[in-house]
This record gives sequence, structure tokens and C-alpha cells, in this order.
Amino acid sequence: MKAKVDQNLCIGCGICEGDLPEVFLLGDAGVAEVIMDPVEAEYHERLKQVVLDCPTTAISIDGDEADDADADALSEPEEHFETTTDCCGDDASDAVDEEPNHTNTERKEKMKVKVVEDLCIGCGICEGIAPEVFSLETEPYAVVLLDPVPEEFHAATREAAEACPEAAIVIEE
Repeated sequence: MKAKVDQNLCIGCGICEGDLPEVFLLGDAGVAEVIMDPVEAEYHERLKQVVLDCPTTAISIDGDEADDADADALSEPEEHFETTTDCCGDDASDAVDEEPNHTNTERKEKMKVKVVEDLCIGCGICEGIAPEVFSLETEPYAVVLLDPVPEEFHAATREAAEACPEAAIVIEE
């Protein structure tokens, strides 16, 4: 199995190198390079996930080496769903329109978030993690859609900030 990086599509976000450093390296040109050719069998499953995780679809597997089932799986983006719990520990899906049945005497903190435009490389990781909060639809960098961020999106916003390869997301609470 061979991995390929389309240098014209790669934005240098570093996800591939972070997930599979045995196969990818962020090169001097600021784009990913394949450093294991062909890719050893022990890394095949992780390589398939890296292909799915690439925000710009710059990474592919050589079609001659991938079997038809793998090629089909890699051509269709996978949808990921998470079950979240609300503040009472119940599945959020069960209580979509219901308010929690308790009183909270603590003051809820407001979360403000901003994207440092000069740092953002437009990789789309934040939008993938918290699409309710971040968007790349109108700009070449992420923009914040909700200010302040509602409490239900705090965890996803923090996760997006931690996952940002350039630390371009600043959270103020």
C-alpha cells in the first residue's frame, strides 16, 4: 500500500504527521511528505483513518494497492456521532427539548472565543469539531459564529482549541 500527498491541496496542518509520524513528515516546504514507501502492513489501518481525517483530502492511497472495499470506504466520508450527556447525566438525545429539572445557584460563566487570523491556517479542524461555533465558509480562516458561546458548546470549543495545530483559538472565560 502506498500513500500519496497532493502537494497542491496540503495546507500543512500536521494532522497526518501527528497521527502517523512513521509515515508522514511535515517537510521544509510546509506540506506533508510520505517518508515510508510502501507503507508497512502494520500501519495500514491507521493510514486509512489519516486519509479520512485530512481536512483537505490531500492524502490518498494508491488505487493499485488498495482493494475495492478499502477504496469505497475511503471515497465516502464517514459520519461520526457522539452521545453527550446533559448536566444531569442523562443522554442529551433524550432531553433535547427539555430543561434540566433542578436549580443551579452558581453563576454560569460566559465563554468568549476568538480566532487569531494571522495564526489560523484554515485547516478546518475546529469547524469539524464544533461546527456550531466555527466556520470557514466565508473566509480563508476560521470565524466564530457564536459570541458568547452557549454552555452546551463549551466542551467542543475547548476541544477545538486544543486540536488547533497553530494555537489560533483563544478562549476567554
